[in-house]
Amino acid sequence: MTKKEIVYPDADAGTEEQIDSGLRLDLELVGNFKLYSDAPENNEIFIERIRNAHAIVLGWNLPNEVMLEAKELEIISFTGIGVQKFVDMQSARERGITVCNSPGYGDNAVAEHALALLLSSAKNICGYDKDLKNGLWRSEERSIELCGKTIGLVGFGGIAQAFSRMVAALGMRVIVWTRSKSKYQHLFPNVEFVGFDALLERSDVLSVHIAHTPQTENLISRDVLDRLKPGALFINTARGEVVDEDALVEVLTDGRIAAAGLDVFHTEPLGPSNKLTLLDNVVLTPHIAFSTPEASQRLTRIALKNVVDFYSSKPINIVN
Repeated sequence: MTKKEIVYPDADAGTEEQIDSGLRLDLELVGNFKLYSDAPENNEIFIERIRNAHAIVLGWNLPNEVMLEAKELEIISFTGIGVQKFVDMQSARERGITVCNSPGYGDNAVAEHALALLLSSAKNICGYDKDLKNGLWRSEERSIELCGKTIGLVGFGGIAQAFSRMVAALGMRVIVWTRSKSKYQHLFPNVEFVGFDALLERSDVLSVHIAHTPQTENLISRDVLDRLKPGALFINTARGEVVDEDALVEVLTDGRIAAAGLDVFHTEPLGPSNKLTLLDNVVLTPHIAFSTPEASQRLTRIALKNVVDFYSSKPINIVN
């Protein structure tokens, strides 16, 4: 096999150390591997880095005008899941470039973060912390117990599956709405799969775990939020675009929903003028649920292994 040029043009600092010796040897058998531990400052530098690449391991955005200059490009392996936001898929398809993503790397990390947001929202951790730091000792009841409550999961991919086991350990009843019910039903006998209407009517907590697509954009609308139980909790560690953010602000402001824990937003970074930042019954984190050292190492391995497997005629994780 002709030696391939494999380029990681925009890696984070420390990525090099995450590559174990076995994977590094596999890459050397495929070709020459070059990793840059910083983002290119402009398209000219980006093009210079990837001009001769057969394979690109991509950390962030690949402008189409940059991709077009990589005349030998055969595969793009994205270090994440939602590659459609960072690569012109139609252009890649027209040029016969295979595009892969890296699923599953952050399932446990995001599930743990969703649990942290849930517990913080239910127990008013941020409110009590803020009071004490401001010299206030307010011990009136401002939290709820989760044991015995029903949590509804919108979607049931790897993150939701991991999260379902965590909340079940708290004594919560888990109900799920997914279009892939038959795929999971026999594997999760302790989870009840229900229709969307039943999910909304029965959930004390609603947690979102679906990808952003044209079909799911603003799926969690004002109508959906109004159909939740009064005083319900809302958690989103999926994508901000699947929720009508203005409607969410309204139901949180008027108390229709008791509290929310959010890691994702329509506009990121979240600006200080965003109305969510003014609400005391919202716990906010900066789209950081996936970011742990363990998840980062898994992510790097999956993305690089996509390239190795592609050139071993065993391609995986293809999205186009």
